[in-house]
Formats: sequence, C-alpha cells, structure tokens
Amino acid sequence: MRHASLPRSSAAILLAALALAGCGGGGTSEDADREAVAANFTPPTTARPTPLPGQEHGQPLTAYVGHYPADAVSGVTFYNRTEVADALNRAVGDQAVRRQIVATDAVTTPIVLTGGRLLAHGCEPHNCGDNNWTFLVTPDGEKAEACHHNADTMGNTSRWYRGAAPETRPGDCPQGS
Repeated sequence: MRHASLPRSSAAILLAALALAGCGGGGTSEDADREAVAANFTPPTTARPTPLPGQEHGQPLTAYVGHYPADAVSGVTFYNRTEVADALNRAVGDQAVRRQIVATDAVTTPIVLTGGRLLAHGCEPHNCGDNNWTFLVTPDGEKAEACHHNADTMGNTSRWYRGAAPETRPGDCPQGS
C-alpha cells in the first residue's frame, strides 16, 4: 500500500496553520473575567441633575409661557432645563415616549399656564390628530405628568404617565386653554 505524502513546504505550512489555530483557544482567567457577565450587578442609582455652581437658571419656568418648547429662554430650551428634564424622566418611564415628547421635529404649540401648571403640547407633523402628546409640570418642576396618544395603537384613548404604570383615559391629549 502506498501513502500519499505532502511536499515538505506544504507540510510546514499545514503545521504552522495548526499551531496558530491552537493559539488563543485556551484563554486565561483574565480573558474570562473580561468577558464574564456580572450576574449580580446592580447599577448605581441615578442622581438628580443639578446645575453646576454659577450656572443656575436665572429665569423661573414660568418665563417659558408664550414660547415654543424649542425657544431658548436665557439660552436654554424648555426640555433642556434641569428641572424639566428631571421631571420628565421621573414621570415617563418609557424612553420612546420621552424621545417623542422632546423631539425637535415635532409640531408644537406655545407653552401655556393652566391649572397652576405649565403645559407643552406637540404632535407628529401631518398626523396631529392621531399622534400627539402633552407634558404638564408645576412651576417648581417637582410634579409632572405626560399624556401620549397614538390612534393606531390606542384607538380613542391615551396613556397618562405620572411615574408609575401608565393609566389609560378616553380621548387624545389636551392642548391647553
């Protein structure tokens, strides 16, 4: 019986390839530590945002009444105000809804003061009747709630957020007075 043999250069290349393939197969414990998933990891609590010393807001939130949410008052837009951003994050747990509320490409109305709260209303361009939202916040920024209406998924109801699970109510979101 005759065995086929490889030329010496091919055999050397094959041996080198096998040796390289074996490298890295037996990782170190350091590699395992780096790739391990922390099963009992608890993220740190989120600190409430506060302006840096000397950068506190000079205007009260009521200064935004009559302005659109994207209008800057003393250089800061409504949703970029520390207390407004914090109140929105506390009120609305759904990140997609928060993103829609603060979207700069939305159709918005001027902010109004109604029932002792600032009301900012917005909607999807060319679809305001079927996709709209309202954000209400007290002038001190401590209490807030938000309404989101999407006729495609909610029919003739809207979802209201106040920091807990959303509550369903009839109709779409209020636009102010």
